[in-house]
Amino acid sequence: MKVAGYIRVSTNKEGQKESPENQKQLILNFLEENQYDLYDFYTDVETGTTDNREGLKKLIRDAENKQFDIIVAKELSRLGRNVELLYQLKRIAETKGVRLITLDGRVDTQDLSKQTMFGLYAWVYESESQRISDRIKSVFHMKYKSGKFLGSIAPYGYKLQDGKLIIRDDYTVEVVREIFNKYLEGWGHDKIARYLTKKKVPTPAQVAGKSNAGLYWQGTTIKKILSNPHYVGDLVQNRETSTNITNKKRKVNNQNEWIIVPNTHEPIISREVFEQAQKLLASKARKGRGKTKAQKHLFTNILYCADCGASMWYRHNRKGYICGNYAKHGNIACSHHAIKEQQLIETILTDLKSIYDSFERLDTEKQIKNKVHELQKKNAIRLQTIEKQIQKQMDLKRNALQKFIGGDISKEDYHDFVSMVQDKLQQLEMEKSTIKKAMVDSQSTTDLSTIRKQLDEFLSFQTLTTEMVLRFIERIEVDNNQNVKIYYKFAPIECVKV
Repeated sequence: MKVAGYIRVSTNKEGQKESPENQKQLILNFLEENQYDLYDFYTDVETGTTDNREGLKKLIRDAENKQFDIIVAKELSRLGRNVELLYQLKRIAETKGVRLITLDGRVDTQDLSKQTMFGLYAWVYESESQRISDRIKSVFHMKYKSGKFLGSIAPYGYKLQDGKLIIRDDYTVEVVREIFNKYLEGWGHDKIARYLTKKKVPTPAQVAGKSNAGLYWQGTTIKKILSNPHYVGDLVQNRETSTNITNKKRKVNNQNEWIIVPNTHEPIISREVFEQAQKLLASKARKGRGKTKAQKHLFTNILYCADCGASMWYRHNRKGYICGNYAKHGNIACSHHAIKEQQLIETILTDLKSIYDSFERLDTEKQIKNKVHELQKKNAIRLQTIEKQIQKQMDLKRNALQKFIGGDISKEDYHDFVSMVQDKLQQLEMEKSTIKKAMVDSQSTTDLSTIRKQLDEFLSFQTLTTEMVLRFIERIEVDNNQNVKIYYKFAPIECVKV
């Protein structure tokens, strides 16, 4: 859970100098006790009767955009003594799912018994909020028309210098031209992306120095470059705006709402080439290319590449599966290997029949139970390891918070790091849940008579059904040499080479 801490004092007088630090420490204690993450502190030195506070306005904007989950303040008076303002905060809590808590214990919008605290306050006039919003928009419109680029990151192939877009003196310019040329030659978005990935061309995110930059080019990135009018030398802004003052969701404006200032910077692409690309983009969009509905096949979500761990994707022209990483990024991500669906079906049916026949031997049930017992022990050890890893990630989050508070790392770096840790924690929790389920399932699948009866029923049809796959198979792996390993829900058995 991400927490926004709000801190306010009325003046900068000597007697209140310690108050901001005291409020901050109370909020930090709250985070530590509940193991929450800090999104940011919002601080004002203003009277509580006005809503014209920069920290508070930013808090409201971020709350409307659901940047955090909880707002925490020492007491309600810190948030404001303005009746209308407090009702605006109540509206945010109700409509955006943002919880509001005061550390004096009097306010918690998730506690019905405490919601009457807002009974003395009234709703802020939306017309006034809209007037402020319109004024801000008009200011931005004037800035747009000045010909200055107001974005934080320049388009790929450009750099920012005094608010102007300047062509970079490096390879990125030729990459942009090559993207347009290849697209007009008939290459698709994904094919261009694979080509650039194979050539090890740094992605736009890598060039911009983003900490979470991916290793591979994506088809969506290619499409954005192809449709960006900045490449013909025009400055085009106001392409997106908020829906309205109460809904901060971004919407794409119609072209007649764009603010275009022509010839503000040196072009990378000629207008003729750009227009040709737009016509081709529009033509493909009308034909619906690239929007084929995904279909689920027999081994979807159960068949994986043993070399890179990615899911294997079904291809109709092959009547089988290929590595998903290879399909998306080419041989820089994984090798070009495939397996036909019919081969897998025959291998699994043969193997299941062999297992069924082996049940006649007296020691089979004991062998299966021994394997399950071994798996249970391995899973128990893995669970202990996961718990330690979870605790380590929690410690890393706490250390990052202290570094952020101490000014050792920036807000952006803190959030990027916490996001990375949260992803890791989510993966660990999912793995823990999967292992626990497998441990429960394995206990219920050691009954030899039940397994034999079900196999007898299924195998009588002489075919492999989705029901059989889901009932008996946990996971299938195929490597570059087409070696197949099948993990059954009652015991892992490695098949013969296909």
